Amino acid sequence: MVDLSQNILPVILPLQKTAFGLTYSQAGLVATLLSFTSSMIQPIFGLLSDRWRTDWFLGVGIVWTGLFMGLTGLSPSYPLLLACVTLAGLGTAAFHPRASMEVNRISGEHRGLGMAFYTLGGNLGFALGPIFAAFLVLRGRIENTAWLLALSLPLALAVHGQGVRTGAVSLHPRPGKGRMAPAQIPWLQLLVLSLLVTLRSWAYQGFVVYLPLFLQTRGLPLTTGSHLLFLFLLSGAIAGLLGGHLSDRWGRKGVIAGSLLFFSPLMLLALRTTGPWFIPLMALAGSMLLASFSVIIVYAQELLPGHLGLASGLMLGWAFGTGGLGVFISGLLADAIGLEGSIVFLALLPSLAGILALTLRDN
Repeated sequence: MVDLSQNILPVILPLQKTAFGLTYSQAGLVATLLSFTSSMIQPIFGLLSDRWRTDWFLGVGIVWTGLFMGLTGLSPSYPLLLACVTLAGLGTAAFHPRASMEVNRISGEHRGLGMAFYTLGGNLGFALGPIFAAFLVLRGRIENTAWLLALSLPLALAVHGQGVRTGAVSLHPRPGKGRMAPAQIPWLQLLVLSLLVTLRSWAYQGFVVYLPLFLQTRGLPLTTGSHLLFLFLLSGAIAGLLGGHLSDRWGRKGVIAGSLLFFSPLMLLALRTTGPWFIPLMALAGSMLLASFSVIIVYAQELLPGHLGLASGLMLGWAFGTGGLGVFISGLLADAIGLEGSIVFLALLPSLAGILALTLRDN
């Protein structure tokens, strides 16, 4: 629900772009601010979750995100739209590190598969966001986004009730794996991992924002573009389960590097295809882009076993957020050289991330 609420933006943004007369870079700034607050602040929430009991982050994060993303359709001006997405990101930032810590706790020795199920929910919600927004907005009024709050409230109460029943407590490192001294932290590996996630998330978020706009330039209606974006993201969500399972059996590094290296040729081929092969190629490309989504989180948690919240916040937050800043750069690039050139540039970024992944140590 958190990620579904956040990803109504690809459908809302073209409508607000027209309503407010925005340029591509101004539209990109909306997405960048949402990405920045929902991601860059996550390490702070992760550190708080490492030190104190923060179960309440889960329920509050769901409601907060639903409230302010619900208000995006009611925003009467561009500045208020910017304010809504900025505030909505705080709920997402509080939710994800704490939830990732819970997943690590309950997954036992199958952390790759456990995290894959968790990210499947997020990626599925992210994929459903444009479909849900199209149902609410394109067949009704843009103000219908307010329904997100009504849907978020009962789910937040259910999550809170589940925590009370199970007696969830603050998480602690596994026995024998306490907090690490600064000299023990593998800084180089974390830097490489953060950089490759930045490149992958730049491509990922760039396609989420600009793919519907690009498909419009090909003469496809916005509803069709939202359906194709759903297929792209759904394929990645399903592939994430396979990637998590394979990483438990064969190691994290191979899954991360292999999937990223396969993405670029598949996506470039899809962009050059106009016939019936376009849809399966888009699905395959989406699979490759997101197959390592959960694997990277687990890899970071295994690098920092005594700082699970920080590790989750860095991968889901800082690295993902810095990639989101690239969405604004992609908007500037689209204004300068055209949207198609910017899309091709986005398609090449994961290959660089895959090359970086080859330098990681086996984990």
